[in-house]
Amino acid sequence: MTKLLILSSDTGEGHNSAATAIAHAARAGGLQATIRRPLEESTSVNRSLANFYNTLLTHRPQWMGWYFRLINTARPNEREFFYSRVRSYIGRFIESESPGILLSVHPMLNHFIQRFIKEEGLGIPCYTYLTDPFPPFWHGWISPHIDRYFVPTDEALQALAGRGIPARRIERVPMPVRPGFVPAAMKDIDGLREVLKLDGCSSILINGGARGGGPIFQVYRTIRKCAGASNILVVCGRNGRLRRRIERLQDGRTRAFGFLEDIHRYVAASDLVVTKPGGLSSYEALACEVPVLLMGMRGLMPQESGLFLASSRYDFGFAARTFEELRAIIQKGPAEWSLKRQALSRFYKSSSGEELIQRIQPEHVRA
Repeated sequence: MTKLLILSSDTGEGHNSAATAIAHAARAGGLQATIRRPLEESTSVNRSLANFYNTLLTHRPQWMGWYFRLINTARPNEREFFYSRVRSYIGRFIESESPGILLSVHPMLNHFIQRFIKEEGLGIPCYTYLTDPFPPFWHGWISPHIDRYFVPTDEALQALAGRGIPARRIERVPMPVRPGFVPAAMKDIDGLREVLKLDGCSSILINGGARGGGPIFQVYRTIRKCAGASNILVVCGRNGRLRRRIERLQDGRTRAFGFLEDIHRYVAASDLVVTKPGGLSSYEALACEVPVLLMGMRGLMPQESGLFLASSRYDFGFAARTFEELRAIIQKGPAEWSLKRQALSRFYKSSSGEELIQRIQPEHVRA
């Protein structure tokens, strides 16, 4: 059985979500699939850099533009100095996994491992799926060692081509999302409301991501003040302090949660999902046919700015740069939010990743 090795990282939970979706589709398509996180597994220095990124993301998201420019300028994932120090690890890593296909879903994992494969003549095809649907991109997505790129939008395809990647090496396939992210039946929505002891009023989900970073508490307070009739679900991720702070308010129409393994149930049962403009968190909501409100307060991470602007251009959701804009959108109410559903279904049709697997699996598996 052909083995697909997927490279991901814990620096941003969206990469792991994409990796999980692709692995599920691969197994359904007749491949063996494994997800590995070599950035965290390789050295203590790399683990420290990953932890630093996550700390910034949680506590200082407004500094991410500076970090983006620093990494794009320094390009540590392309430097000979670093490659020479991890080359022996890469050899052991590849030998232990023995993949038939390599696929990266992270911008920092497209150079060293693929370079080793080419230098050693191992004959393993190296692919990349861009989880950032719109430019600007991390420079790390672009590598001379990648055989083929898969992208979710025409804009991403054009941006790669503009960076010198031959068009024949770029293919567009829908963004893979995990299987549970589908539109909810009314009985499922009613069942969740019963479990959470909520009434039949509209529901707003505030998705703070895996780490609950950014101004989530201020976002919650703003929404609570201008959506008095709505139920509000706040996903705080692993930010226990944020969750306790919200729960202390003892608001009868608010429910706060930590990291949710079954977040798809909560997304699908909502009338509006408020989230930072991460590729996977946004596309998972769209797969459930729920409009999104993308948050840009305290600044946008560069790699998320394209999706933020696209929400208005393609009309699949709303975008708020300020708390005043957030307030105005919430005050539109459920009837206005639901008008986006038709446009979002035109923008994105849910995909579990089967199209991607069909493109990368060997001919004998397809047969």
